[in-house]
This record gives sequence, structure tokens and C-alpha cells, in this order.
Amino acid sequence: MKFTKILFAGIFAFSLATSAVAQDQEMTMDEYKAQLAEWQQREVDAKAAITKCEDETSTTKEEMAGLDGQVNNLWDEVYNLVGGKDAVDAYNAELAAVEAEVDGLASLSPEELFKRRKEIDAAEETLNALKDNKVYALTDSQNKVASIEGKIARLRDSMPEAMYDEYTVVGGDYLWKIAKKGDIYGDPFQWVRIYSYNRDQIKNPDMIFPEQIFKIQRGVGPSEYLVKKGDFLYKIAGNEDVFGDPTKWTQLYEQNKNVVGDDPNMIYPYQVLKLPE
Repeated sequence: MKFTKILFAGIFAFSLATSAVAQDQEMTMDEYKAQLAEWQQREVDAKAAITKCEDETSTTKEEMAGLDGQVNNLWDEVYNLVGGKDAVDAYNAELAAVEAEVDGLASLSPEELFKRRKEIDAAEETLNALKDNKVYALTDSQNKVASIEGKIARLRDSMPEAMYDEYTVVGGDYLWKIAKKGDIYGDPFQWVRIYSYNRDQIKNPDMIFPEQIFKIQRGVGPSEYLVKKGDFLYKIAGNEDVFGDPTKWTQLYEQNKNVVGDDPNMIYPYQVLKLPE
């Protein structure tokens, strides 16, 4: 062993040094024998210490091997409790797939991310479903799920609540004319969309003024609903993306009285309704 070689090299070097000293200084034979006996005893003691150290090292290795075996047995028991090693591997593969999808969405611009927000919802639903798996009981699994949830939260933070452009009213404009413009909607009937989306500025749809800045909705936000032909409040409230319960139409109406007006039975295509929190 390295320690043994170093020790004997030291003893040999000291012996040479002792011989050199003996040549420079006169020593009696008895003194020389006594010093030699002392170093021989040190050598014996050093060899004994090395042997003891090697024995202790061997014992420690055996104990560590025993502990490794116990740890492996415990992991086998844990894996059996959650369905086996194959189940854990399959679970980790599913997590990896969800994380890869989320990482891919993170490379998109906020506007593109807004358009694909349902993919974020789907990834989150998949992640929540994985929490019901027995493998989720493992600390590593919980940490991985928490990490992916953090990534999803950052995606939502970077996504705009709604997408819209701005249009500055010029002299001679009216809502029908603005909506008909090719760079707006190219459809004059969507004047209702501009009106309902800008109710904070437009009190009377027949009276708009130059220099007013209107928001031109480009994407329907998660808290918005764009009325379609054939819609009515009862039907909208029953939509799974709204309440999933048609009896809650009154909540929808109360939230949008300023858009719908006094008669809840009269709503029109392209009206933009706000969804209650």
C-alpha cells in the first residue's frame, strides 16, 4: 500500500541520516544499538498500525456493502408498494413527455402562446391526473411534478390575458365602417364586437369621436366569450368552457348587463361577454 511504502521510505531515509550523523559524531556501540532497537520497534509498531488500519478498512467496506444491500432491499420494497420498477419508469417517461411539451411551448412568443393556451390547460390536466398515481408518493416524483408546475405557472404569467390591436378613430369613422376595413375584421357586422369590447369608451354606438382609441379584439381571452349565431345565455352558461351549468345564466347576465341591456333574451352575434371569476 502507498502508506506502507511511504513509511518504509521514511524509515530508510532516517536510517541513512542516522548513519551520516553517526559518521560525523562519535557514538558508543551501546548507544547505536539502543537507537537501532528503538527504530526497529517503531517499524514493528508502524506495521501493526497499518495492519489494524487495513482490517478496519476491510470491516468498513463490508459494513457499507451490507448497508447498500439493505438500501437496495428497501427500494425494492418501495417499488413494490407503488407497482414495481417498471411502473416507476413508465411514470417518469410520462412526466418527461409532459415536461418536453411544456418546454416546447416556452419557446413561443406570448401572442402565439395565447393562441395555444388550451395546450397549456391540457398539459396541466395531465399533470394533475399523474398526481393520482401511486408513484407520486415518491419524493423524487413530487419534486419533478412541482418543477413542471412551476414551468406551467411561468408560461401563464408570460401569456397576455387578451389579444387586441388598437385603432385610433379618424374623422368620418363610424363602427360599421371601421369593422368593414380589411385590416380590422373585413366584416361590417362585427361592429358589435368593437362596441361591446369598448363599452368603457362607447356609451352610444352611433356617437364615436376622432382620437378615441379602440381595442380591436384579436383573440378571445380565458375570461371572455364571443357570442355566435344561435347562442343564448342559457346555452352559453351550459358550455363546459363557461360554467358547464345552464342554470347559472343569471350570473352571466349580471356580469354583462352593460353589454346585453335590459332584456337577457336579446343577445347578438359578435358581442363580447365577460365571464365571472
